[in-house]
Amino acid sequence: MKKGYIYSILSAVLFGTCGIVIKTSLSQGIDSITLLILQYLIAIPIMIIFMLIIDKDSLIISKKDLYHAAVLGVIGNTFMTVFYYLAFDYLDVSVVTILLYTYPIMVFIYSAVFERVKIGVSKILLLCVAFIGCFLALGILKGMGTFSAIGIVYGILSAVFYAFMNIYTEKKMSNMNSFSINFYSILFSFISLILVKLPHIDFYINFNIKLVVSVLLLAVMCEIIPLTLLYSAIKKIGSLRVSIIGNLEIPTAMFLSVLILKENVTILQVIGAFMVIYAVYSIRKID
Repeated sequence: MKKGYIYSILSAVLFGTCGIVIKTSLSQGIDSITLLILQYLIAIPIMIIFMLIIDKDSLIISKKDLYHAAVLGVIGNTFMTVFYYLAFDYLDVSVVTILLYTYPIMVFIYSAVFERVKIGVSKILLLCVAFIGCFLALGILKGMGTFSAIGIVYGILSAVFYAFMNIYTEKKMSNMNSFSINFYSILFSFISLILVKLPHIDFYINFNIKLVVSVLLLAVMCEIIPLTLLYSAIKKIGSLRVSIIGNLEIPTAMFLSVLILKENVTILQVIGAFMVIYAVYSIRKID
């Protein structure tokens, strides 16, 4: 299996754990933007130390790359994460996850309409299999009337900006070091969030062990590692394949919800999870 596919799969699995950690963090009474700022406060120093030890040259980028990193960070990363985190205030982990992973449809449409990419029947069928599997795996067909409209809007907006991140990285930053992309996009996202939050910043935060551990996990396991893997995968196999493989986040989130939150799983959900896994496995065969 090509490295790009391995990176994409690992990224999706790690992202699949994020919803539970975010939900746990927000349950401690912290707001979404403050949580992101704390997450970045931990992630940025770790990344700087890592880059200084492993590859000092990765800290030095051209003005052009710095500009693209700023666009990716301020427009892509900031809006995607803020809307994603806000959605958890209104919706369950499974629902937020399925909404975020409507983004492959947006990448698919962009590729077909604006890039004139020929999308074969096999890709269309696999895309359909993946999304049918997502809906079955999360049991989203039941109880639609109970979902928050605001939460759904936030979830869809997070998908829009996630699609933008995938496409922009592939088109504008293919020659840039993946770790550098991640570091500078996070840095610019952090700066933009500070500027937004500064007039209303609350310096009192009720820290406890659960919140501290959650923020650490978000910084390392849900930010540094998966995003670096994501950018590496996009550079190797393209945003369209990465977006489809990313559906592995769905069954990951489902199974972790069962293990950690003790949720029940139906036969239809299990079938849906296997449909997603089949589509992910099959898409790697398409050149």
